[in-house]
Amino acid sequence: GIPKFFPLEMIHQEGNPYVRDDTMFIKVMLDFGDMPKTLLPYALSLNPGLPTHVQQAMIKQEAERRSQQQSGEQPQITPK
Repeated sequence: GIPKFFPLEMIHQEGNPYVRDDTMFIKVMLDFGDMPKTLLPYALSLNPGLPTHVQQAMIKQEAERRSQQQSGEQPQITPK
């Protein structure tokens, strides 16, 4: 493993979805663009078999959902 990338302990875990039949599956995303770091775990959890445009649409939906959730949690100031 590469400690800052993927620790060896995680590779050796039983049921690891990234290693099957002595083959390691690695997903690489090169264009993070303006994606917030908080969305990276969600983006990397998506099914890599989905077409790129579908993954991008799902990431956009998740970003919108989180934005709405955040704005709903912030106290609203009403004018007097």
